[in-house]
Amino acid sequence: MTDPRPWATPGSDEPAADAPAPLEPEPPADESETEGEAELQAEIPLRPLGVSEILDGAVTYIRRNPRATLGMSAALTSVVEVIVTVAQYFFIGSKAREEVTPGVLARTVGWAFITVSGGMLLTAFVVLLLSGLLAPVMARTLLGRATSFTRSWRAARPSVMRLLGVSALLIAIVILSVAVPFVPLAAAVAAGAPVGLQALAWIFAVPVSLVLMVSSYVWFALAAPILIMERRGVIASLRRSAEIVRGRWWRTFGVLVLAQVIAVLAGFVVLPMPFSVAGRIVLGFDSEPTGWTLIGLVALSAIGRIVAGTLANPFNAGVIAMLYADRRMRREAFDLELQMDPPDDPLAAWLPGPLTAAGSGPQPMMPRSAPPAPHTMAPPPGWH
Repeated sequence: MTDPRPWATPGSDEPAADAPAPLEPEPPADESETEGEAELQAEIPLRPLGVSEILDGAVTYIRRNPRATLGMSAALTSVVEVIVTVAQYFFIGSKAREEVTPGVLARTVGWAFITVSGGMLLTAFVVLLLSGLLAPVMARTLLGRATSFTRSWRAARPSVMRLLGVSALLIAIVILSVAVPFVPLAAAVAAGAPVGLQALAWIFAVPVSLVLMVSSYVWFALAAPILIMERRGVIASLRRSAEIVRGRWWRTFGVLVLAQVIAVLAGFVVLPMPFSVAGRIVLGFDSEPTGWTLIGLVALSAIGRIVAGTLANPFNAGVIAMLYADRRMRREAFDLELQMDPPDDPLAAWLPGPLTAAGSGPQPMMPRSAPPAPHTMAPPPGWH
């Protein structure tokens, strides 16, 4: 099993700067916390996972722990959708009711692009947060143990600020990856360059920004569960994510894209549709709703998006957490370690151990006290 003590580089007396913080044992839970947390039959195989098993595991941990997973997801998704809905109502709704002229139409499209892009970034931020907050739930489900909202929050609470930091930093990296290739285009436009040169700059910027955006996200997508489960810092978690993704980048990319397609189809097409239809039936089919009718339609649409996001976001987050578990099993034989010595504490077992690949983290700190003298047997009488 892994050693939950502080770690340090070989030959040093102090723990490394980015060493995992020691994980305190979980205190005994109250009866309200242990309700529904009985030992369960493990449905996720404890071995390197295939693509279908990763997707199925992301569904299994939600089904086995609905209070913990859907509770956190509903809280975060509601905040995001309320912000997006209010922004759309005030910045787009009022413009759309004005006279339709080219200027008003351009401003409306511009605000729509801004609000939609902002909503997508906030949703990605929520998914990254959930991938860290719900990583302990995944770890317990992998060993056939259910958990509650209180227990999962208690496990993630000491690292919440660092989790916010690593999620915000990853979003910033993605935004910079998109923006940097457009710098030559902006310079060409500002300098009044010929139209042909501006077109070349545009043709160069679009594919390069797309490649950089996807590549940076895939390299660092596993940082959030790493930060929670291995008790690392923000930068150390990003480095660790890039390290364990190395060699399986295309596989990680394919799984993340497949999960995103499933989440988009389920969360933004299928699930919100009944709420939109119900709103039109209850509030009427007026092509230009105003007043309370417009507010009712906006509210029902927001409720539909909240319900859809509450179900889709933890699925995406679970896929990220399952990818992290799969990479640990493939690179470090973590599944064999768990099978040989089943842990009493499912969270302490995820701290970096002796089977961690070289260079992936600090090495165990040697004890400062002198080792005990080896036990020897007394020689028999008369022996020289």
